[in-house]
Amino acid sequence: MRKVLLLFLFLPILLFCETTNNYKIAISEDIYYSSFTTTKIDSMNLYIYHHEVEEQINYYDLDGFTQKYTHKDSVRNIDLTATKDGKNVILKGILGEKNIDTIVKLDDDPWKQSMSYSLSEFALSEEEKIEYWIIRLDKFKGVKMQAEKAGTDDITIDDILYHTIKVKISAAGLRSKFWSGNYWFRISDGLFLKYEGWNGLPGSTKTIIEFIEKE
Repeated sequence: MRKVLLLFLFLPILLFCETTNNYKIAISEDIYYSSFTTTKIDSMNLYIYHHEVEEQINYYDLDGFTQKYTHKDSVRNIDLTATKDGKNVILKGILGEKNIDTIVKLDDDPWKQSMSYSLSEFALSEEEKIEYWIIRLDKFKGVKMQAEKAGTDDITIDDILYHTIKVKISAAGLRSKFWSGNYWFRISDGLFLKYEGWNGLPGSTKTIIEFIEKE
């Protein structure tokens, strides 16, 4: 009986192993704070973004490929669900005043919607370059991306020195010349520490995301 009781006591920990990290996000002169929570449930890894009433959930399989994505925001009237179906992603829901019901066609490369999570494993791997898909929810289309390692880099955030692996991202192919961004992941465990990139062509606003603390 005691063994059974212990099993039930530890079962929620095994099924709902959860980690939350807090970040500062600066877009031009605007600064706000948000969190990313990683939760493991059965055979899926959930990566959850929270900011005020906004919630984005990425559902990853054990290979780190997105299988489902949801985005909810009651203020902006967003309630979207994107679901992988073979080589397609079925996108349904509401975005502002638009009713969305469309299919986004991909190819054999994986869908990795939230790069702050899905590129962490790549940063720690022996691969030097990968191609993958993201879904642009403002355009309702898929974008082929590429990520390549840009060496190791020591960065300082709030007077703390981190040893990192730098990963450069851009659109795949010829479009890589027009836009790029950079991620930094901690060498020891792949923790997402920083992102920096333009929100469009050079001269547009810049986004900087930096790690604050683990809850």
